[in-house]
Amino acid sequence: MGELTIREMEQDDDFAAWYSELIEQEEEAAGRSGGPEERYLMLSNEIGDWIGGLRYWLRGGVAHLVDVVVLPQERHRGHAHRLLAAFEQRAVDGGAHLAEFWTEDERSEGLLAALGWDPIFRRENYIGQRPWSLMEKRLTVPG
Repeated sequence: MGELTIREMEQDDDFAAWYSELIEQEEEAAGRSGGPEERYLMLSNEIGDWIGGLRYWLRGGVAHLVDVVVLPQERHRGHAHRLLAAFEQRAVDGGAHLAEFWTEDERSEGLLAALGWDPIFRRENYIGQRPWSLMEKRLTVPG
């Protein structure tokens, strides 16, 4: 066997596409759905300028909210509520029965709790040695 090398790769390199294809083949061979597909929701104003967005992925009936952001000057106008409602609807449309989100921000926990999300787990000394909470919401799938 020749010399082997391990190095870090950027997501947009050809390796990422090769790796994703390999994972997909493994998932199909095991009879499971494919890996998570990252998706974005974008919020723009009347002239088309981006003012906020949301990133998530779907996998096996779970919609994992990665992050939500709104420009500082656009906050406190209900934009995050709009993005979260759109996320939940798209998650249901995509076949998700559960939404989840890890957060270290107590304000996020409060907002999500007001929208029907439940804290189900708290992990002390997690990312950045800070406490993080896992929030979840059961989604109503039409049927």
